[in-house]
Amino acid sequence: MKHIETKKGLETLLKRYLEAGVTDETMDVNGGYQADWIRTIKGCIEEGFAMDETDYENTPYELRKLWRGLK
Repeated sequence: MKHIETKKGLETLLKRYLEAGVTDETMDVNGGYQADWIRTIKGCIEEGFAMDETDYENTPYELRKLWRGLK
């Protein structure tokens, strides 16, 4: 099961997204804006929420590898 609940894990995920070149203008293969995920991760960090398997399943396929090894 994919689940990221620590602030450090979420910050690492955010860093990985930014290093992967996700911006306000990049689109995923389904036509959605990848930046929505940047906002979601930042919101989880600020509000103290976790990201869970539902978030993982809704993550664009090409970005799922960025979740590896995070808790």
